[in-house]
Amino acid sequence: MNTYIQIKDNGIYVEFNTPLDAESFETGTTLADYEAGKWVLLSPEQVAFHEAHPNATVKEVFEMQLDPGTEQPEPDELTIARKQKLQEIEEQDKYSEKFFVSVVRYQRDENGNIKVDENGDELTYELVNYTLWMDRSLRTTMLNTTLPAFQKRGDTTRKFWTVDEPSLEVSIPIQWAIDRIPKLEIYATETYDLFKANNNAAYAATSVEEIAQIDVKANYPH
Repeated sequence: MNTYIQIKDNGIYVEFNTPLDAESFETGTTLADYEAGKWVLLSPEQVAFHEAHPNATVKEVFEMQLDPGTEQPEPDELTIARKQKLQEIEEQDKYSEKFFVSVVRYQRDENGNIKVDENGDELTYELVNYTLWMDRSLRTTMLNTTLPAFQKRGDTTRKFWTVDEPSLEVSIPIQWAIDRIPKLEIYATETYDLFKANNNAAYAATSVEEIAQIDVKANYPH
């Protein structure tokens, strides 16, 4: 996970699965870059410091040192509840990057032909569900570059890898993937809208009770 901070977003910390593309985002490496409105990637040590000191200023996080004159107040119940709810919202949103592939295996005769029953229906003997991960960057690359390139070469299938450890290889028809990745993009966009709406509700809440009423799973598309 790559954690960035950007002053135009009120100094919030944002996590991305992959580093930001410098051609699409104005990125930097220094505190001055941050103050100039650029996206700045934090080191793992800076991220750990921020997690250990959530009330630290951006400058303190960059330098990984608290100002001796700065008192760090204990977070109140509302602040704690808001932080927990924001974490729930983020965890729920991660599901939008996953997609599932069901693979049906057919029964075949000695000649390799698919067997059928008396009604002419094809016989299957196993249904396997695979879970794969595809964030926006990978979806865009697959749809616009990778899959068309392999298809132009004459390939009909392409390897995908599951989220398991160790990963499992899944051979997926290229045209099938091209037809369905746009649907995944629509789903991810709709879930992102909900993610932002829930985030806004959490920040706008003025009581622990309001925070508790935010259902992070409500209205998610299926």
